[in-house]
Amino acid sequence: MVLHFFFDSAKGYNLSVFNHRNRTAERDSFASLGTNMPPGGGDDINLLEIPRNEMQSEEELEKEREREVRVLQERINKGGRPLNVALIGPSGSGKSSFCNSIMAAFSVGGWRERATTGHYGGHGEQVTHHLLSFPKIEYLDFDALYEYNYPTLIDMNGFEDSCDTLAQELLRIVFFGRLPNEEKLMDAVKLYNSRGLDGLKEKYSQNNEDLKVDRIIFIASANNSPLPTRLMEAVRNTARKENRVIPIFGVLTHKDEISRGDSDYMRLEQEFREGLGIPENRFLLCTTYCDAYDKHHGKSRLDQRHPALDIPVLKFMRQVCDPAIKVIQDKQTYTGKEPPQEPDTTTQRNPTPEPNPQPNPLLQDNERLRRMWIKGAIIAVIFFLLLPLISYEKEIQRICARHGTGVSSYCGDQSMVGKMFASFVFAAFLVVLDIAFDRYNQFF
Repeated sequence: MVLHFFFDSAKGYNLSVFNHRNRTAERDSFASLGTNMPPGGGDDINLLEIPRNEMQSEEELEKEREREVRVLQERINKGGRPLNVALIGPSGSGKSSFCNSIMAAFSVGGWRERATTGHYGGHGEQVTHHLLSFPKIEYLDFDALYEYNYPTLIDMNGFEDSCDTLAQELLRIVFFGRLPNEEKLMDAVKLYNSRGLDGLKEKYSQNNEDLKVDRIIFIASANNSPLPTRLMEAVRNTARKENRVIPIFGVLTHKDEISRGDSDYMRLEQEFREGLGIPENRFLLCTTYCDAYDKHHGKSRLDQRHPALDIPVLKFMRQVCDPAIKVIQDKQTYTGKEPPQEPDTTTQRNPTPEPNPQPNPLLQDNERLRRMWIKGAIIAVIFFLLLPLISYEKEIQRICARHGTGVSSYCGDQSMVGKMFASFVFAAFLVVLDIAFDRYNQFF
């Protein structure tokens, strides 16, 4: 980048005078855009709310950017596995533009269109159709930077504003890294339509977890109301109610199209942060590298970098990539099973315990009657088995009656033995039967 300094000791021209003239020219140039002129005009113009201190020169901004790069490198350290950062949001929210802005801030050479951006070609169609990953070797253009743990960025097509079963399962597949690089998310939707939820789970549970997500950046547009609240809920549920809990961050783009002091925007920002459940240090309102900024600035992003855009992105990504922030139960894998449902205790400080369910008297009577029938059936079987003994005793009595008193003592003894044996066997069966039913009641 070429810096122009003007100094004339006689006239006292210096860089600040040049910057003042530049700002005046910029206002005049911006005013020529007509309908794009923000409310206020003149000296009240907020320069599209561009994140830039007007009292700083380009040289000062570049020095500040270099400082932010050094602080980021100190934070992310060297060695180890780079984080996988997924950019999630609805269509047209600026995900790909923000992805390119991150890579521009990280690189030495400035902005390049690595993630395809556009305006739907005027046909209401998405520009990004595949899941695309950008590891550091693809966007860092200086070999000495490779040793740092710059993240792998994951860009994909926009999600519908939905919190249904399909939306949450697609998010689970993405977050567990089961959707391969360069595969269309729409292919998973078609599989769901043809084979149902079980077929979807079965297919993607067989894939490797090559892009397991470590950070989620949810992106929405600051000038687009209402917010995609159902999709925000789906992301929040999927990222936090699984066994594997992933940190969430939030970005509102198109800062150049809103006024931050506007009451409508302030309500939107509060709703956005509360919908994702994120504190202020995990939130960014920004302008990305885009055509509108180029027109205002009077210089194309193809020709030079814009440090005023890089600085807030670098500060934000320093927080995103902070190794102090951990994924809970990072070793958990995608099983295709529904995540466990945890009771919501946020509305009660000391929730009342659930009362023990009382048994249904009618069901108890039916169970008692069923067991009585079973017991009666078993007794009948035992009695049937004892019939031969009863028949044997009657045969002895018949023989004794035929032969008279000569065998009377023998007949009496045999009759007594048979009765005692039958009684003993019958009593033993009843005891064993009662014990068996007691054990049955204990276990069932």
